[in-house]
Order: sequence, then structure tokens, then C-alpha cells
Amino acid sequence: MKGRCLLIASLSLACEQGADAPAKSRVQAVLTQPGSARVEPHPEPSSAGAAAVAAPRKPRPPLCQGQLEQKPVPFKPRTTPTRVSLDPGGEPPKDPLQHPSGRWTWVNFWAAWCVPCKEELPVLFRWREAFAGRVEFRFVSLDDDERQLREFLSREPPTGLTSTYWLPDGALRQGWLDALGLSSEPELPLQLLIDPQGMLRCRVEGAIEPSDLDTLDRLTRG
Repeated sequence: MKGRCLLIASLSLACEQGADAPAKSRVQAVLTQPGSARVEPHPEPSSAGAAAVAAPRKPRPPLCQGQLEQKPVPFKPRTTPTRVSLDPGGEPPKDPLQHPSGRWTWVNFWAAWCVPCKEELPVLFRWREAFAGRVEFRFVSLDDDERQLREFLSREPPTGLTSTYWLPDGALRQGWLDALGLSSEPELPLQLLIDPQGMLRCRVEGAIEPSDLDTLDRLTRG
């Protein structure tokens, strides 16, 4: 009987408190108590939420590992990309693989919708300064929407990417991808290293790494 009375009293007290204050979740209640520890909620992930979580990036092998020992192959696509420039006087050469004798060429395939591509652009600009006179850097966009591409270029600072080559979806792009033995939707960013004789020496699938700078320095000094 005593236990029943205590139970009724507890329920009554809860009802009285509930009438004066809005109901709180367990997390809210803990956070409003002075000196209490913070408790983070752990909601059950939905299928859509789980799909939105980016998978961890797989480690990439060292730059050009195992490729330089292979027989070099010429890389000469039959078509030249479209040139898009918002910088008067800064339009790139007609042929992205055309460069002064004795220089290597680094070709970066990117897109305005590709987050890793945009994140590595400042690093590539620093590389371009460091290798001036030895390595030519060419940027080739694989954007489908020209408006999105131009909008990105318009937001770039004068020291950023204001001119690029563009391979729109279709035969022009597919011709380049066929020359590389790639599918119609390659994973970006994608990098090519071409020697002064126009031979493709290595292909890098994925973003560059800080350690790649020293490797590229050694490769292009030979």
C-alpha cells in the first residue's frame, strides 16, 4: 500500500511539472542542467543520410610509381579543346600540348562541380611558379554546362584560374578520353605528365599530394 501511494504521488508531481513547462527531450534536459556534461544525440542514420556521407579517400600510390619504367606512348589527340577565357589577352594557346622545346607538360582535368579539383587549384598555381620555364601547366575542364564553367571563372581572382581549355560532352571529349583509354565519365581530378617529346609518361588519378612536388622536381630534371 505504501509503495502504491508513493507511485501515485510521483505521477501527480510529474503531471504538475508538465503543466507548467513544455516537455523536453533527454538531451535538452541535460543541457539545461547547470554543470551537467554535454550529451550528443545519436540519431539513427537514414538511408539517404548514409549515402550522403563521403567515403574515405583511398590512398594514392606515389606519383608516377611504376609508370616511368613502361614504354612511353605518344599522346596526340586528333582534336583540340575549346578555349574559354575571361581574361583579355590571357587566352591559352590553341593546342594545349603545344609548348616550347625542352619543357614538360602537366595537364590537369577538372570541373567546376568537382570539390577536390577546386581545392587543389591553388597548389597547382604554386607549382606553376616553382617550375616556370621547365613545366607547362594546362587546365582542361570536363564541365557539361558552359554557364557553370563561366560562372566559376568569373568568381576567380586575377591570380586564379581565369582561362582554361574545355572539352564539352560529345565527340570532342570522347576523342581525348579514348586516347587515354578512359570511360566517358572519368573520376576527377585527373592529371597527365607529358615529356618534352610529347610522350605520355604517367597518369595520376586523383588529387595531388604534398609529397608529389619533390617527385615532380626529380622527374623533370632528367
